[in-house]
Amino acid sequence: MQVADMRVLFIAAAAVAGVLVVKPFLGGTKPIAIPPAAAGQTEGAPRPVKENVVAYSTRDARMIAAKDRARETLPRFLALMNAKAPGTYSVKFPLAQNGATEHIWLQVDAYRDGRFHGRLANAPVNGDRYRMGDRLTVPSAQMEDWTVMDRDVVYGGYTARVALADMPQERATALAKRFRD
Repeated sequence: MQVADMRVLFIAAAAVAGVLVVKPFLGGTKPIAIPPAAAGQTEGAPRPVKENVVAYSTRDARMIAAKDRARETLPRFLALMNAKAPGTYSVKFPLAQNGATEHIWLQVDAYRDGRFHGRLANAPVNGDRYRMGDRLTVPSAQMEDWTVMDRDVVYGGYTARVALADMPQERATALAKRFRD
């Protein structure tokens, strides 16, 4: 597998922890370099890039299944929004810039005409065209995951659940207790 087959996915630890202001920890105008697979790992293995950033293969079956689950359960997300359930609403989508794609969270303010409207909840790592807090509109067809976070409970977050396996065990265990369907 070539490095071009890898995409960056933010481990949702910061978002899952309820922190919506994430320090920009990478950046610049060039795409970040995906490190080589660790010794003894397959080419498709997740690759830690920096704290809270892990690269996953676009062919990672667990991530593909998690995105499928999020799309299947999108009506649940929309029902929670329509019911004005307490919490912060976010969707994950692919953001392309500088020839690279990262998968990043949008804090949703509204959903109209099949589009999510909101602000970037993370600082992009593949350039400086977009900044955390920028207003964007994302078509629902581009949505890859969703979360509703309220205090110690997180609904959805299917890609984040997969990413728990690549976090330090103590942190992953604590976060895993928060997820609900």
